[in-house]
Amino acid sequence: MKKIIISLFVFFVLVSKACCAEIMDGIKLLNSNKLNSACEFFKNYTDNHPNDPDGHYWLGLCYKRAGQNELSAYHLQKSFDLSQTIEEIDIVEPAGFNNQNDYLDIALMYLENGEYDKAHTYCDMTIKLNPKNAQAYVMRSKIFLAQNDNDNARSAAIRAIQYDNELLDSEIARRFDIAEVPPFDFEYYNSQGVENFYRGEIEAAITCFKKSLDMNFKNVVALNNLAKAYIKLQNYDEAKSALKKARVLSPKYFDTYLNLAHIAKLESSAADIGSFARKKYLKEQQKYLKSAIDANPNDKRAYLEAGSYYLEQKDYENAIKNFETALVYDDEYYEAYLGLAVSYLESGNSQKALLALRNAGALNSKSDEISYYLAKMCLLEERYDEAKDYLEDALSKAQNPQYYLEMGKIYYYKNDYASAIDSFKSAMSHDVRLKNTAELHNYLGLCYYHTKELKKALDNLVRANELEPDNVIYMYNLSLVYKTTRQDNLYDKVYKKILSFNPKTAQDFINLSTIYYDRGQSDVARTLLDEGIRKMPEQKALYSAKLKLLKSLGDTQGEEKLKELMEKLF
Repeated sequence: MKKIIISLFVFFVLVSKACCAEIMDGIKLLNSNKLNSACEFFKNYTDNHPNDPDGHYWLGLCYKRAGQNELSAYHLQKSFDLSQTIEEIDIVEPAGFNNQNDYLDIALMYLENGEYDKAHTYCDMTIKLNPKNAQAYVMRSKIFLAQNDNDNARSAAIRAIQYDNELLDSEIARRFDIAEVPPFDFEYYNSQGVENFYRGEIEAAITCFKKSLDMNFKNVVALNNLAKAYIKLQNYDEAKSALKKARVLSPKYFDTYLNLAHIAKLESSAADIGSFARKKYLKEQQKYLKSAIDANPNDKRAYLEAGSYYLEQKDYENAIKNFETALVYDDEYYEAYLGLAVSYLESGNSQKALLALRNAGALNSKSDEISYYLAKMCLLEERYDEAKDYLEDALSKAQNPQYYLEMGKIYYYKNDYASAIDSFKSAMSHDVRLKNTAELHNYLGLCYYHTKELKKALDNLVRANELEPDNVIYMYNLSLVYKTTRQDNLYDKVYKKILSFNPKTAQDFINLSTIYYDRGQSDVARTLLDEGIRKMPEQKALYSAKLKLLKSLGDTQGEEKLKELMEKLF
């Protein structure tokens, strides 16, 4: 059985809740000033619960108290990344700690390093601990100033002075010519709404945003914030209503279109809609992303979102173009380099993918994602030992379920089926959503097929075909198990479906070619690839697949000619 290139851009992050009783043991050590024991406790805890945001939170505080600021920042950021939203982190200050100052110290460190998004994150965490922390708003104002966002900087300064009147004599007040304590206004209620939103109090946030809009119905920022709150509640109609008003008031307000695109993306991924509705929502997402770029053609975020959209649609040419444009506006944009690397990987250009990964790695040397995608690159080039080394490095930094999935593939290709099965099971145990992933069930089915556990093989391959009924490789694998178990009627039914399969994408042509080659019909395999190249001459993956086919057939002359053609084209 054959299994060839699959999509790379599916990435899951596990979100888990703390084991409260166990964590309390570590907190008791902190309260007893047993810092070394507390550090060791939470280090062991995070090793055993690598996806628990609370564990990383407390370990970060331990390192902060020990004066190890870099490790502290890493684990506190890890806590936030795993939780996805601040409200999911269980923050309670132990005796002897002042987490608000700790967070503001880290925010300052990130501000000085020019990492503004992370600096904002720690301001947000401080405000969660104390929504009236004036210094957090002073810090937020400084970050906005560094980003040349004077409007938001002034709003944050006003909030700081409202919470601490003595700041009227401060540099931040003089910077914005604030001579008296401003009254609570529509900006105040908008800020209160944001604070409630981050605390997870969505209904309270909606109330505040509506109060802000009662005082200033033209506040497009509050309208967008209101829409985000409704999106959180999955009330897309109310969200779209707020965004429609924002569009009328300010047709050039950039975030409105990004939020509309986000809603369309969420609606397109709903499980209970048909293909026609899905296409409609995807078209809307594309339209709103274009509107976002038209509204502010100098904002890198729109190009990043557009690049991600095209990448998910396997339109690698447009994905690459948008990621590269994002880098024109910020040549140190880590996410854009990473998207560019994945786009090149998907389109078969490993040399440019490697260059993009190196640029991303230079910006974030501790990233587990870099090791992960280097492993993917090696896996595609059948360098399994190298791929395994990179994945082990990625897993040492983050216990991501997708990494276990990739490790399982490596073991499969090395014919170590027992280890492959263990890795696939580890992936599912870390993220139950993977149980609904066709790719994982396909690989499990192949492993069980090779270990002669035919019932398990059949169960998994049937599930893979249910989840992804248009994948001809999955059909073929299932047909072979039916043949092995002598279920001739079912074999004939599936095989007829394969014979009538109409390839539409480059991957379809590669998959179908692989099947015919596996059955000894190399001429048909070659014809299919030629047809794919004729229809999609820009798809390098088709040429690469044909190059492998010619090499396996020993056609040296044809191989050399194709290499020369590829050098000219790519």
